[in-house]
Amino acid sequence: MPSRRLRLRFLSPPETSAAQLLARSLERRSALLASLHAEGTDCYRLLHGAVEGSPGLTIDRYGSVLLLQTWGHLLQRADIDAVHQVAEAALGVSLKPVWNARGGKAAAFQDHFAFDDPGPFVGQESGLRFDVRPRHRGIDPLLFLDLRVGRRLLLERAKGMDVLNLFAYTCGLGVASARAGCRRVLNVDFAASALEVGQRNAELSGCPGESFETACADVLPTIRQLAGLPVKGRASRRRPYQRFEPHQFDLVLLDPPAWAKGPFGAVDVVRDYPSLFKPALLATRPGGAMLVTNNFAAVGRDDWQGVLERCAAKAGRPIGDISWLQPESDFPSPDGRPPLKMAWLQV
Repeated sequence: MPSRRLRLRFLSPPETSAAQLLARSLERRSALLASLHAEGTDCYRLLHGAVEGSPGLTIDRYGSVLLLQTWGHLLQRADIDAVHQVAEAALGVSLKPVWNARGGKAAAFQDHFAFDDPGPFVGQESGLRFDVRPRHRGIDPLLFLDLRVGRRLLLERAKGMDVLNLFAYTCGLGVASARAGCRRVLNVDFAASALEVGQRNAELSGCPGESFETACADVLPTIRQLAGLPVKGRASRRRPYQRFEPHQFDLVLLDPPAWAKGPFGAVDVVRDYPSLFKPALLATRPGGAMLVTNNFAAVGRDDWQGVLERCAAKAGRPIGDISWLQPESDFPSPDGRPPLKMAWLQV
């Protein structure tokens, strides 16, 4: 039984339950879901937070998993069961419901909804296959669904390219590049456990082993070395780091977290995107391309574009063309300004 100190709260007013909101969102997604199912994709968002009337709640399908995530809210068994019933009836498949609470008292309460199925759990997207275990060592899902449009683009454009994938996480973008037929993709991330999943994703998706590489390394010193720049800070003298020779790639993928701090400096996409973008740009060959993202909602697209253009001009590598990518319609944005901003740059 849950502790009496844990106070249960519904995610929405009683007259509009999470299950009712899900039913409505599924109706709005009918055309998209038909298209995704036709191509064999079974990973997508079913209910998108406050945008669809459910602040603090998202509901996703990852293959055979129905993943409910909450931020600061508690769910009751009846909520989960009702959502589960609606999803299975609408999609016509059997799903295993999992509730992952993101912080606070709810994280302790979710332990009363045990999920101990070891899987394997494999999701599909555009002919790619991914490890989509709902519970693992980290907090975030193993596959970011709003990046689907980026993976689609790489399947079309990465053939024959030499690709660098920075902040690779579980290598979704790298796997798409490899399946497209790139000559080589180097996936860089500091988390060995994430890269292990990425290697498994490459195997699940049938990526050629000789074209798919991983480097468990801090991105900041790595990208500066590849760009031919000195590694800055006291940490460069005190801490060992993996050595790389300068090298320019046909395509650089830059998908940083909003904020992170490590021994070689901080990643801050709000105040200091240029510290990431400049060396990534210099590691891109002239005439090459970049796929860059900024997932901080408070940063406007126009403001961010200005940062990119000024940084590129100052580095002597002006941007030739910018194409913007919008997340697909399972991530609705009423004002056309989604939190995730993605740009394909010709440099």
